[in-house]
Amino acid sequence: MTRALALATALLFTSLSPVPTAQAADPVHFWDLQPRSLRLLVSSPQVMVTRTKAGWEAYCRCPVVLAPSEIPEVMKNAIVAVEDKRYFEHSGVDVVSLLSVLKGGLSRGGSTIPMQLLKNLVFHDLRASDVITRLERKGAEVWYAGLFNEAVGKEELLAAYLNQIEFGGRDIVGVYRASQHYFRKEPKDLTLYEAALLAGMVKAPARLNPIREQTRERAHERALLVLKLMAEQGRITDKERRQAERAGIRPGLLPEFKIQPQAFTEWVVETWGDKYVQPGETVRFFVTLNPRVQHLAEDHLSRLIKEGAVPTQYDAGAVMMAPNGRVQAMVGSVNWSQRQFNNAVKARVQAGSTAKLPLLIAACEAGKTPESRVLDQPVTGNWPSNGELGYRGQTTLKEAIASSRNAAAVRLAQEIGTDTVAEVSRRIGIDPGPVADTGFVLGSHSSNVMAMTAAYTAVANGGYRVDPSGVLAVVDGRGQVRADFLTPMRKRIIPERCIEPTQAVLREVVQNGTGRAARLKRWAAYGKTGTSTGNADAWFIGWSEQRVFGVWMGRRRGETGQAIAGAGAPAAYFGRVATAVNEWAERQQRLEEQRLAGTRPKRGLEPGKIVDWLTSLPHAMTMPGASSTRETPRREKRT
Repeated sequence: MTRALALATALLFTSLSPVPTAQAADPVHFWDLQPRSLRLLVSSPQVMVTRTKAGWEAYCRCPVVLAPSEIPEVMKNAIVAVEDKRYFEHSGVDVVSLLSVLKGGLSRGGSTIPMQLLKNLVFHDLRASDVITRLERKGAEVWYAGLFNEAVGKEELLAAYLNQIEFGGRDIVGVYRASQHYFRKEPKDLTLYEAALLAGMVKAPARLNPIREQTRERAHERALLVLKLMAEQGRITDKERRQAERAGIRPGLLPEFKIQPQAFTEWVVETWGDKYVQPGETVRFFVTLNPRVQHLAEDHLSRLIKEGAVPTQYDAGAVMMAPNGRVQAMVGSVNWSQRQFNNAVKARVQAGSTAKLPLLIAACEAGKTPESRVLDQPVTGNWPSNGELGYRGQTTLKEAIASSRNAAAVRLAQEIGTDTVAEVSRRIGIDPGPVADTGFVLGSHSSNVMAMTAAYTAVANGGYRVDPSGVLAVVDGRGQVRADFLTPMRKRIIPERCIEPTQAVLREVVQNGTGRAARLKRWAAYGKTGTSTGNADAWFIGWSEQRVFGVWMGRRRGETGQAIAGAGAPAAYFGRVATAVNEWAERQQRLEEQRLAGTRPKRGLEPGKIVDWLTSLPHAMTMPGASSTRETPRREKRT
């Protein structure tokens, strides 16, 4: 009966306003996507891109995405009480509220949480206040809310709503950032009263700001109303309501959560903007950036700088990449506010010994193993030089790479064939130039952090081609999907038999070679250091738990003074960030497993949806999809 009433109401709205319909080309819309894809998108940040006559305007809506287990029940109960009291009973559309809209006019609202989330994530072209536009938006929300609600699931959709709503400006998106901004604490530490304050803000964040003197009283009055609604709906007792009112706000001590996503945003615009955004348009790019990982990368670089491990003469660039090529974090420079140059993508620098990766793969393809013997002696005179390391004569391939013996690397390249090694290099995405000489395996050619990290990712993911990506889907302001990259393609570029030997050598680099500063206490780590002539460039590229992190630190042009090598600050930086990200991922998985173990049956989480959620949590940290076929969009339109 409820579904029938919802459908009837939707038809009434859509009779008054145009709703997106299938056209000749039968375009795919946001709600047509498969449930797994929708769950991924609603838990993703977005880069909002506007193309103007003067150029581009873009910013990142960068919420810290919390899993349902990380959002406290008081916050969930407060937001449901004030925004959608029948949330767990309806199927996406609250017919009772919609009938009140028909009776009292559009100003009465009537939007459910699924409808509001659709509005916030999709319909930015339908924000005008005129009646026709509002009717059109309301009709679209009603028409698709049921499908959206069913595809995402109640718990996940509520979490997505709390992650994506704005609590005051584009930098305070989601309950995590709001909690730290207003109360200096994480959501798990919110009091009942603080949760009521945040829930009350959603209606009008600027008018209900609890820390501005002009709006503070109004915000507290709204919080009292939220507490009253919670008590009336049986979500708290009257005693708990009175205790919350007496307790009030209890500020914490955490600093405000801040990141610098400008380098990533710029990369998205410059790579995909021209193709998908027309002049005068604003288009939403659902992106792979993980703000929490980004914060860890920025924080640990700042700490190394404060400790003096990174000299003031050096700049930096870094990329964290999933095995499928999705970029999770990007550090463009030491301080973006002072220097807006994206070293992670634009800096063309010498790769040093990180360029030995294709030699290692080519050696395996030629039949050599990590224990094969190689000769570590100069080819002519003192070239190639091993520096202070000296020459060892006969040694193993594993020891030669782990110790970064240049002479052994050049002799091995000559034995295999320079053209053969160069072909492998191009295959994994490192361009040694049109005519490569034997010395290119020492990193004499130019590359960038993104390309080098992608090459190492091909080894980490089991030998599959990596095309770095920052975009999951491109959606216009009326819900049409202009492009999606939700199902990565798999193409093997490294023989399967060469994966384990190559990984074993890169593991030896970290365990006993030049990358010892990158060792982790609880997890295996793999990688390679690199240092160019005169210590102009210092590298470490490696991975742990299949999260690949490429680090470059380079001396600014014309600077002199203290020098660093890849075995120093870059390797240490990798170790700190990898440890922090691994610890966070473990905590998140543990919390989610606990939540799923105690899921309330009445909220209807099906086993398949549980699996989907666990899969989508670390969405850009997963292996490439097992299937190379694209998902078939669903065409049913129902509520």
